Amino acid sequence: MNLRRWDIVFLRTDEKDRDGHPAVVLSSDDVMADDKQQRFNVVTGTKKQPAEQARHHQVILDAADGLEFPTLVDCSLVYVARKSSILRSGGLVTVHRRQQIQRGIRGYLGLG
Repeated sequence: MNLRRWDIVFLRTDEKDRDGHPAVVLSSDDVMADDKQQRFNVVTGTKKQPAEQARHHQVILDAADGLEFPTLVDCSLVYVARKSSILRSGGLVTVHRRQQIQRGIRGYLGLG
């Protein structure tokens, strides 16, 4: 699977997880293409409930990004995932939402 930064993947969180959870790839294309690199950085998402509003550290992704349902991406914590935990690819974050995610990560982590 040839993945790049801003791709959306579904990750298995444990052995019983059949469908996986959406995550946005943050690592560079070089890391993703290198078979020796078995881990990469992501921000994770959860299904948005109908009445739920995005909080200041969340960005909403939806069908425009290739997802089947609205998803809240949490920019407050960057995770390290294993490439072996990827179940499938799920889309590509739009340019506008990439900028929102970048601002969210920088702002929440105090990076400027």
